[in-house]
Amino acid sequence: MPSAIPGTRLRNIGIMAHIDAGKTTCAERILFFTGRIRKMGEVHHGSAALDFDPLEQKKGITINAAATSVGWTPARGPFAGVAHRVQIVDTPGHIDFTIEVERSLRVLDGAVFVLDASQGVECQSETVFRQAERHGVPCIAFVNKVDKVGADLDMCLRDVRERLGVTPVAVHFPLGEGASVRAIVDVLAREIVRFDDDVARAEPIPAELAEAVEARRRAVVEACAEVDHAVLESFCEGRDVDAATLARALREGTRERKLMVVTCGSALKSVGIQTLLDAVVDYLPSPIDLPPVRGEHPETGAPLDRRASDEEPLAALAFKTVADRGVGFLSYVRVYSGVLEAGASVRVGSTGARERVGRVYLPHADQREEVASAGAGAIVAVTGLRDVRTGETLSSTSSPIVLERITAPEPVVEVAIEPRTADDRDGLGRALGRLLFEDPSLRAFFDAESGQTRLRGMGLLHLEVAVDKLARDHKVAVAMGKPEVAYRETVARPSTAAHRHVKQDGGAGQFACVTLAVSPAPRGSGVAFSDETVGGVVPKDFVSAVEKGVRAAAARGVFAGYPVVDVAVALRDGETHVKDSSAAAFEVAGSLAFQAACRDAGLVLLEPYCALEVTVPQEHGGDVIGDLGGRRGKVERVSPRGNALVLEARAPLGATFDYVAVLRGLTHGRGTAAIRPAAYEIAPPAVAARVAG
Repeated sequence: MPSAIPGTRLRNIGIMAHIDAGKTTCAERILFFTGRIRKMGEVHHGSAALDFDPLEQKKGITINAAATSVGWTPARGPFAGVAHRVQIVDTPGHIDFTIEVERSLRVLDGAVFVLDASQGVECQSETVFRQAERHGVPCIAFVNKVDKVGADLDMCLRDVRERLGVTPVAVHFPLGEGASVRAIVDVLAREIVRFDDDVARAEPIPAELAEAVEARRRAVVEACAEVDHAVLESFCEGRDVDAATLARALREGTRERKLMVVTCGSALKSVGIQTLLDAVVDYLPSPIDLPPVRGEHPETGAPLDRRASDEEPLAALAFKTVADRGVGFLSYVRVYSGVLEAGASVRVGSTGARERVGRVYLPHADQREEVASAGAGAIVAVTGLRDVRTGETLSSTSSPIVLERITAPEPVVEVAIEPRTADDRDGLGRALGRLLFEDPSLRAFFDAESGQTRLRGMGLLHLEVAVDKLARDHKVAVAMGKPEVAYRETVARPSTAAHRHVKQDGGAGQFACVTLAVSPAPRGSGVAFSDETVGGVVPKDFVSAVEKGVRAAAARGVFAGYPVVDVAVALRDGETHVKDSSAAAFEVAGSLAFQAACRDAGLVLLEPYCALEVTVPQEHGGDVIGDLGGRRGKVERVSPRGNALVLEARAPLGATFDYVAVLRGLTHGRGTAAIRPAAYEIAPPAVAARVAG
């Protein structure tokens, strides 16, 4: 990082949560209390600094992950008086924009997990936590809205333990209830921290609170004893454990993801923000604390490591690319090792091409501060990288490395889009190309049978945002059709088929003979191709052509025109002709042999299912459960939460397009639902017959 802040005093964190838990409000308060902004904006007013997109301001939700950086010097704790820099990525809470969370978590060192104090761990909360878990990102939790009616810190702790499977450790708890909450209790320091006039003031614990504080502190000591021998020894001997020792144990337990430190407050009322920032510095790791990033040599495939040091060769990951009218494409980059310099030549991981870095910026939402270079641990925005997509590695030209790529989720909802004017039709292809370059979770294709351009995304809101971007950013207006389910096809049983492709039309002939075996594969495995031929009966160049033909046929579909997935394809045998065999002939033979094998194997239709978490008043529980049953939904769990019921259910995606509106009608506007894609399941015969037409 081009500053006096060393790597040990750097924190790269994301703020993540279920929609409406208050994470953007939390981020806004962080910006204010660190001096990054002078006036606090509000999400509901469309004035939050990190929700800078006009559509975000209109809808009052976060759509794009936004990056910024702040300085913070803790007033208390093990790092009191030591200046730190915190680089923050505010992520969306809506499931339709899960790619924003995925690519952000890929490059972060820690995360703040925001919970609504009255709701606990909600549906999308669990989803984003699992994403963080998959990337090995340590988390702390901020229980927000403790001044809300129904707020229950202990319920949130139980949810974290039961639903996330991690041990929560509450280092703070609110003082008072409801709107009167203006202070929290610091369990480690045995202090009350009051938040008045935007200032945090510590004061001693009164006698009437001593017993409650000691009970909470004992729970912290017991949790720390599980991960730290010094704490365990003191605990067994009945000695008091000082705050510094507990903080060290909590930091280690957080880094190893054995514990989740929990703090609390009310972001809207500016309660608990300073103590949250202290917790970020105290418990989340710096880049130096983490293991070296792992990659491989682009040519030999040999494993390589890069330490978080400016002295190492450059290794960086472009985790997001956006179109910017002023500079062309803007690439957001995490530097893992070495120094990224403006004007330097870098190697692009997948292609091996060399590109020259234009300018390097420190981002703050839609604003940028130009710098000459960025060292290990930095998150920066870079111009000049014309062909660098999301997930590409940027490395030293003399010491190349390729890091693990970012995997985009498969889209599940599809719409037809129609240009409104002739000019829109002319510009649609170019605009879609730029849109898909920015968002790898979108798919677009032309349906030759219907003559329509079709767009696939993660949900209806995702597609609406994409259409809005086409009009606003690319000046191409389109009409969007009704949403349709993105079905998939797979095979029912193993089968083998051969195809002989022979064509003679007076010129050079075409000859290829291919025998393929297909069999069902695990869900989510896509199309797995293998070459099982022996003796070179099919040359290697022709094997790759067969695979190309197979994958093209699978993408087109065999049964109802939907992609074939979860199938293992093996090339068993083949024949060639000394003159007439070619890659093109084997591609055709592979495609037709695959289609024949699939038809013989029996194709089944897969439909996407959703996981629903529905919160309704108890008196409406029966009506809501009955409605879910009518949608082929299955309620898997019913849990009481205050005077409400939380229903966890699964239902076909196609049955949920109008669900929120119907739910509001059934519950007189009091019911809420969180819906997220779950998995593909075999569609009933009646549905398959209807889809096949």
